Amino acid sequence: MKNYRIPRLSKELKKIFNIALSQKLNDPALAWVTITDVEISKDLRYAKLYFTHFNNPASHDEIKAHLIKSSGFFKKLIAGAHIMRTIPELSFFYDDTEDRAERVDALLASIKEEYDEDYDPDIDIEDYLDDDEYYDYDDDEEEDDYDDFDEDDEDR
Repeated sequence: MKNYRIPRLSKELKKIFNIALSQKLNDPALAWVTITDVEISKDLRYAKLYFTHFNNPASHDEIKAHLIKSSGFFKKLIAGAHIMRTIPELSFFYDDTEDRAERVDALLASIKEEYDEDYDPDIDIEDYLDDDEYYDYDDDEEEDDYDDFDEDDEDR
């Protein structure tokens, strides 16, 4: 049987933390910080919180330090929500998904620039196909073949 409790708790904790970051915490160092993912251990004692930030001039380590300082406030919110019996230990990690996506986009753009020189939109694919490999199917012939098959099946 699959355990659905842990993913539901992760989703609820993510909502609680993001609401707290955007509305309840008045720390300018945590402006534009969002929690992207919450991973809870099977025994519900530990939670990994992945964060990212936009338009925030602070470094990842500074934001992580501010989040660690406010972890007591987050634990208090978990206790107040009455969704868990034990309050997990919170650990914060920077989510570098956006950075990796930008690097992949840059690599793809550089590859595209190299191959755009060889691309000619006026090339017709039919010029490169062999006439022997290209078949034109007739719908009437296909129906006759299926009818023959069905008659043979009924005789058995």
